[in-house]
Amino acid sequence: MPKITVLVASPSPVNRARLAKQFGTLAEVEVVAVAGDLSETFTWTELNEPDVVVVADEFRQIDDFDAMKSLFYALSTRWIFAYSGTARRPNPEIIGPDGRSIVEPAIDLTMSPAEILAQVRQVMTIKRSKGARTKLAVSRAPQAKSDTLVLIGSSTGGVDALLTVLSDFPEDCPPTAIVQHTGQGFSDGLVKLLDRRCKPKVVAAQDGLILTQGMVCVAGGTVGHMIMNSEMPFQCQIWRGQPVSGHVPSVDALFRSAVPFAQKVIAVILTGMGQDGAAGLLELSRAGAMTIGQDAASSVVYGMPKAAFEMGAVQKQLPVGRIGAEILSLSAQSARRSQALGHRKAAR
Repeated sequence: MPKITVLVASPSPVNRARLAKQFGTLAEVEVVAVAGDLSETFTWTELNEPDVVVVADEFRQIDDFDAMKSLFYALSTRWIFAYSGTARRPNPEIIGPDGRSIVEPAIDLTMSPAEILAQVRQVMTIKRSKGARTKLAVSRAPQAKSDTLVLIGSSTGGVDALLTVLSDFPEDCPPTAIVQHTGQGFSDGLVKLLDRRCKPKVVAAQDGLILTQGMVCVAGGTVGHMIMNSEMPFQCQIWRGQPVSGHVPSVDALFRSAVPFAQKVIAVILTGMGQDGAAGLLELSRAGAMTIGQDAASSVVYGMPKAAFEMGAVQKQLPVGRIGAEILSLSAQSARRSQALGHRKAAR
C-alpha cells in the first residue's frame, strides 16, 4: 500500500524538525518536504500535491491562509492543524465520512505516535473538496473568432471558483483577464495551478501583454493594478498606483479601465470579502457590458458579489458551476451578432 505523503509547514524551525521527526516514525507515512512559510507551502503543494499538509496553527491566523485553503480544496488535498502545546483554540466541526458532524482532526507535539497516526488516518477519510474537479468531456463546436473580452474579479474562495469557471473554457476561449486577491508569494503558484488544470493557456499579467483568443491572464499579488489600455487587440498594462478599494491589484481598477469599450466586455464578479469590483461592475453595466455575479449559495464569502448585486450591477446571478457556460454563450452570441453585422455591411 502506498504511504501517505506529508508536507510539514511551520514558521518555527524547531517545531518543523520536531513534527517531521514525529511523522517520520510512522510506518504508514512519508514526510516528503518541510516548508517555513505560506508561500513556500503553496508552491510546493501546487507542484507535488501531497496527500496531507500538516499546518502549524500560527498560519491559520494569517489572512493569506484563505488562499491556501482554496488551493487545498482545488486539489482535494487534506490538511491537519498542528499545535505546539496543549493550549489550542476549539476546532470547528466538519462533515465526516459517514455524513455526520465530527470535530476536525488536529495534533500537538505532546501526542504519542499512535495518537498522531489515528488523527492522520481520520483526516484521510474526510473529503476536502468543494466540488469535483473532473468533468465528463463535452463535445463543443470551435469558438467563433471572439470580439469580446472577459474580465473576472475574485477574492476569498476564488481559487476554487476560478477552477470551476475555467474548467468549462475550451482551448480557444475568449481572451480573459482575472484579478484574484492574494499575496505576492502566491502569484506564480496560482498561475501554474490554473494552467495545469485548465485547457486555455494561463499566463501571469505583464505590462504590454496582448490578450488573444485562447489566453487567460491572471493578476494575483502583482506589484501594480492590471488595467486594459486598448481594444482589438486587447492589451493589459501594469499600473503602479495606490490601492483602489483597498487592494493592489484591484478588481475595480480592472473593470473601470474597460468602460470605454464596455459593449465588448463580459464582466464577472466571484466570491470574496468586501466590495472591490462592485462599483466598477456597475460602471461597466451602465456602459453596455454584460455582467454576471456569483450567487450566495455557491460563494465561500458572499461579499463582493452581494455588494455588486445590491448596487444593481449584476444582470445575471448564477451558481458558480453555471458561470463558465454562460460566459461562452454570451461570447458566442456576440460573435454571431458581429458576423451578421459584417455581412450586412458587405451586402450594401
